[in-house]
Amino acid sequence: MIRFHSLLAIAFSIIILTPSCTSDGPSQEENSEDNTLRVQQPTDVRTMNPLFGGSKYETAVYKLVFQELMDFDPSTQALTPKIVKSDPIIEEITTGEYAGGLKFTYEILDEATWDDGLPITGNDFLFSMKTVFNPKLPTTSLAAYFDNVVNIEVDDNNPKKFSVYTDNAYILTKPGISNFVILPEHVYDPEGLSKDIPFADLRKPENAKKYAEDENIAQFATAFSDPKFEKETVVGSGPYKLVAWEPGDQVVLAKKQNWWGEKLAGSNIHLEAHPDTIIFYPIQDQSATIAALKDEKIDVSGEIDSRMFLDLRQNEYASSIFNFFTPPTYTYFMTIINTRNPKLSDKRVRRALAHLIDMDLVISEVYNGLGARMVSPVFPEKPYFNNDLKPIEYDLEKAKALLKEAGWEDSNGNGILDKMIDGTRTELSLDYQYNPSSNFQENYTALLKDNAQKAGIEINRKGLEFKAMQQNSVNGDYELGGRGSRWFPLPDDFKQLWHTDGIGVRSGNYPRFGNAESDALIEAIRYNPDEAERNNQYKQFQEIVYDEQPVIFILVPLARVAVHKRFDPMLGQMGLSYQHFKLNTQP
Repeated sequence: MIRFHSLLAIAFSIIILTPSCTSDGPSQEENSEDNTLRVQQPTDVRTMNPLFGGSKYETAVYKLVFQELMDFDPSTQALTPKIVKSDPIIEEITTGEYAGGLKFTYEILDEATWDDGLPITGNDFLFSMKTVFNPKLPTTSLAAYFDNVVNIEVDDNNPKKFSVYTDNAYILTKPGISNFVILPEHVYDPEGLSKDIPFADLRKPENAKKYAEDENIAQFATAFSDPKFEKETVVGSGPYKLVAWEPGDQVVLAKKQNWWGEKLAGSNIHLEAHPDTIIFYPIQDQSATIAALKDEKIDVSGEIDSRMFLDLRQNEYASSIFNFFTPPTYTYFMTIINTRNPKLSDKRVRRALAHLIDMDLVISEVYNGLGARMVSPVFPEKPYFNNDLKPIEYDLEKAKALLKEAGWEDSNGNGILDKMIDGTRTELSLDYQYNPSSNFQENYTALLKDNAQKAGIEINRKGLEFKAMQQNSVNGDYELGGRGSRWFPLPDDFKQLWHTDGIGVRSGNYPRFGNAESDALIEAIRYNPDEAERNNQYKQFQEIVYDEQPVIFILVPLARVAVHKRFDPMLGQMGLSYQHFKLNTQP
C-alpha cells in the first residue's frame, strides 16, 4: 500500500534543480535482497549539524538522526506529538511583561533518551534555542522564525517539563517551536559555556552589544563550530546513527539496536523505523542516475528529469524492477519580475508578459504533462485558496493591446516596442536570467522569447549559475528570472517572500513587490486568531498579487519518483519518508 505524506523542512529554502556531476554509486554486488535502502540525491551532504544544514537533502538525512518535539503526521499532515506526551498546553498571557503573548507548556516522553542513554529534558531544548540566538553563530535565518520567543523555563521538579513564552500570538509559533530540532546539551556544550546565560536576558534587544562581546558566548560559538560536530560527533535521539561518511560518495546510517522509540512505535507513527540501513549517494548527473537505477545500484530516486522519467517508465526492463509514482508536490515554478525596473513598473506590461505564455503547451510539451497550472502563491488544496482567480490564458492580441495601452509602440520600425522613460527612448528589451542546466528552463525561456517577439518584446536569455542568480535577485540587478519555491503544510506567512521588508534580503521579496495595503494584510494575517476572518484576508492578498502580477506563476510539478519493487514506500508532496519504507517479502 502506498502512503502519501508531507514533511516540514527546518529552513524555508528556495528550490533550484541543477544536476551537473556524476558518481559511480554502489557496486551491483551490494544490491542484495537485504533491508538496506539505497537513495540517490542530487547533492552531497555538507554537514550533519542540523542548525547549520539548510537544503532539503540535508534535512532528509539528519531528520533520521535528530528529532523534533512534534512532526507532521504522514497521512493527515497534522502536527502531532513525536517525543512529547501531547500537544502543548497553550495559555494566553494577560498581565505582566509578556502580556498579549502565549505560554506553551510541553512534557517530553519518559522513555525519550539520547544515544548515550541520558534522558532528553527541557534543558536540551533551552540549550538548542540559546544556540540559535548566539550572535556569534551563522544561525540568523533560523532565529528569524523564533523572533517572538522571549523566555523558556524548565520545571524545577520535572526537568522533562518546560514552558516557552512569546510576546505575541503569531500564527506559526506553535509549529515553529514544536518542529524545532533539538540537540543534547551535554554533548554539544560539555563545558557548560552557555548554561549560565539566562535566555530571557539573551533575548532583550538592549543586551545585544553586551552578548556580542561576551567571552562565554564567543568561546561556545567557536567550540560549536568545530568541524567534529558536523561530521564526527553526531549524537541524536532518532532511530538511526551515522556509521560512515565519505564526502562525494556516500552517507551511511544504521538503525540503532534497542532504540528507545521502538517500544512506542505501535502508538506513534513518528517512531516507526523499518530499513536496517539507509545509504545516501550523491549522484547529480541525470544520465548517471538512470544508469544506476537500471543497474539496481540504487533503490530510490525522487527527482528524475521529466522526459527521462517517462522513457524509464515505458522501458520494459526498468518497469519490471521499479514502481513509478507522480504524486503532487508542494513545489512551484515561476518567472519573477523586477517591479521596480522602469520598463516593468506598469502592471499592464507584466500582465502582457503573462498572456504570452501558453501554459497548457508548456505543461504538455515542455514538462511532458507532469505538472498542473497555478494562479496564486497559495497551495490549491488549502482552505483559503482563492477559487475566483482564473488562469491567465495565452492571448497574443490581448498582450499587444495592454502594451499599447501602457504607451509602448514601435516608433522606428525595428520590430521592438519602445517608449520615453525619464526623457530617454527605451526599447522593451528584457534580460531573463535562468539556470541553463535545467532542461525545463532552457525550453521554457526559448518559448517565451519566441512569443514575446511576436508582441514586439525582445527577450535576451542569460544563463547563470545559481549564486549569481541569487545575488542578482537580492540586489535587484535583473529584469526577469526563473525561480522555484515551495509551500508547507502550515498557515502561510507571506512576510519573508512578499512584504516590502523582504526586499534586498536573501530568500526575500525578489520581485520587489508591495505597498501599504499588501503589507498591512500580511501583518494582519500573521496575528489574526480568527480563522474565518484570516481566510478572507488571505483571499484579498491573493487578489492583489493576481492584479499586480509581480510574478508569472508557471506550474506545480508532479514528483517523478522511482522505487525498487522490493520496497513499499511512503512518499508525497514534500519528500520521501525513508524511515517508513518497508521491505516487501514478495516484491
